[in-house]
Amino acid sequence: MLVKVMLYLVLALVWVGLTGEVTLPAFVTGIIIGIIIMKIYGERSLRSLQINVRHIWPLIQLFFIFAYELLVANLTVLVKVFSPKLNIKPGIIKVPIDIEGPFWITTLANMVTLTPGTLTVEVSADNKFFYVHCLNIDNEASVISSIKDTFEKKILEVYKP
Repeated sequence: MLVKVMLYLVLALVWVGLTGEVTLPAFVTGIIIGIIIMKIYGERSLRSLQINVRHIWPLIQLFFIFAYELLVANLTVLVKVFSPKLNIKPGIIKVPIDIEGPFWITTLANMVTLTPGTLTVEVSADNKFFYVHCLNIDNEASVISSIKDTFEKKILEVYKP
């Protein structure tokens, strides 16, 4: 029940952001649209997410970690793009993953993709690793540990029983 309420609130905030109207009617409309969307598409997938009150703090931390990494990556890409000499070493790396479940693997892959300079190319059939294209690979191990120590570590905290 808590997950549903949180999801309805998030969908309402997304609606408010999309419409640009920060009003009570827009928020209520967002909640109604969120309820309709969840009734059509999301009831089954919500049952598999076993999130309760103790998972809220790690979820909030995950949001701020993602926001911080997004800011740092944007600044890094900005410096690379506007530097006189484009000094990059692009490439694709194989990142092993420890998380399980299609929702959490997709969440991790999307967080990596949404971070500028990286793009999740493919998830393996056995869901044990995925391939990430990076704008700049100075040290493959540091890129892998960066993904695992930030996003994956916090996602593991969010969904652990």
